[in-house]
Amino acid sequence: MKFLQDDTFLTRFLSRLIDILLMSVLWMLTSIPVITIGASTTALYDVALHLVFDDKSEIVPVFLLSMKKNIGRATLVWLLFIASGLFLAADLWAAFHWNVSFRMIPVFLILAACWFWLAAYTHVFAGLAWFEGKPLDVMKKSFMLSMRNGIFTMFIIVLNLAPLVFLARRFTSDSFGQWLIFYLLIGKGTVAYLSSLHLARLFAPEEWKEKMKDMDT
Repeated sequence: MKFLQDDTFLTRFLSRLIDILLMSVLWMLTSIPVITIGASTTALYDVALHLVFDDKSEIVPVFLLSMKKNIGRATLVWLLFIASGLFLAADLWAAFHWNVSFRMIPVFLILAACWFWLAAYTHVFAGLAWFEGKPLDVMKKSFMLSMRNGIFTMFIIVLNLAPLVFLARRFTSDSFGQWLIFYLLIGKGTVAYLSSLHLARLFAPEEWKEKMKDMDT
């Protein structure tokens, strides 16, 4: 039957779905200590970028090697983002509860800072997976690239936030556990893969052009 042949849309889709499932499980297991989330997220994007460029490398070795390679700098970046995120959240909470007539001005300024924080956060771990260099240098480069692609940056931010908002709205419902498991097993890897379809073009435009040429031939 045609749909069981090796090069059909169905087999490619199922193969990619299995890849996403595997890398999601790897991310979930290696994120359990919490402090390793930065390294596991970097490894997740490393695998996702390999998949986008149709690299035939095995997922598990690529993931584990990337995590080992980036554990130091990715953990540093993760801690910096946690600290700055908590600082912004505390400032936003205080601004909302500030009993003055002009409180919306600092609220607006803090929300703008939160947008820049999200733009950097949604790009930096993929940047660590793709670029060599010191953590702060990669953070700066990833952030500047995100600022050059405003509408795509907004898309990636929404793509990352939407599942979390969905889960938060169902936190007290009976189905929360099921949705959480679905997100951990499928959702996180799907978000990373879909994000990488843009990030690959952003980080490596020449390689992306070559890939597009190969697809057209």
